[in-house]
Amino acid sequence: MLRPLLKLIRPLLGWIFGITILWTSVFGAYIVSIFVFLILLGKHKTWRSFMDRSVSFWMMVPIHLILQGFLELLFGMRVRVSGDEIEYDEPALIIMNHRTRLDWMYMWSALYQMNPWLITSNKISLKAQLQSLPGAGFGMSAAHYLFLQRNMEKDAVTFDSAIEYYRGMDNNYQLLLFPEGTDKSPWTTTKSQEYAKKHGLKQLKHLLYPRVAGFHHLLTKMREGSSENIFYRLHSQSSANHSNSKSVRILDQSLV
Repeated sequence: MLRPLLKLIRPLLGWIFGITILWTSVFGAYIVSIFVFLILLGKHKTWRSFMDRSVSFWMMVPIHLILQGFLELLFGMRVRVSGDEIEYDEPALIIMNHRTRLDWMYMWSALYQMNPWLITSNKISLKAQLQSLPGAGFGMSAAHYLFLQRNMEKDAVTFDSAIEYYRGMDNNYQLLLFPEGTDKSPWTTTKSQEYAKKHGLKQLKHLLYPRVAGFHHLLTKMREGSSENIFYRLHSQSSANHSNSKSVRILDQSLV
C-alpha cells in the first residue's frame, strides 16, 4: 500500500522535504523569541541556558520528522553511528568532512543517538550567507553559531569572541568545524584539484583540501586558559554495501 503511494509522489518528495525544513525553521524562530525578555532583565546566562534548550527542542522536530520520517521512511536511508562517544560535559573541537549539504543533519542524528543532551551543547561553524535564511538564520544566530566570511582577519575575530563568550557562560560546548569550508561538488572538486596541482600535492578523490588557517587559529584559541580540550575527528560517508545507508564514524579522540 505504502510503496505504490511513494512511487506516485516521489517527484514531489524533494519539494516536500525543503518546504518542511523551511516551515519548521520559521516555527522554531517563534519558540526562540519566547525567552527574549530574560535579556531585558539582565539574566544573560539564564537566557543562554533557555536558548540552548529551546533551539535544541526545535531541532528535535527535524531530527524526528525529517531524519526518521523523510530520510528513513520515504527515502529508505539509515544513519549508522560508530566509534567513541562524544562527552557532553567536556569542551571539544569536532572536525568533519563535508560530502553533502546535509552533513549537519547527519551530525545531529549522530549526536542524538549518542546522547540527546549533546544537541543543546553543540555549536556549528557555517557560511555567513546562511545567517540570512528565513527562520533558520534567526534561530542559528540565537543559538550563537559561528558565521564565517572566509576572510581570515574577520573570521579570527569571530572565533575569538565566540570562544570567550562560551567560556563566559560557564558551560562546555562542542564546536563543529568543516575544515574543507564547503560541501563536495564537481566545481569545488575541480578547485581542490587545481590547488593540489599548483602546490604539487596528491589528488584527492573523496575529499577537498582543507582550509588550515582557521582550524589552527581556533585550536590555538581553545587551548588558551583551558587545561584540556577534547579533539574529535568524524568521518561521514555512504555505505559501499548499502546505497541508502549513511555512516558517521568517530575516528578518534585526543586531548589538545
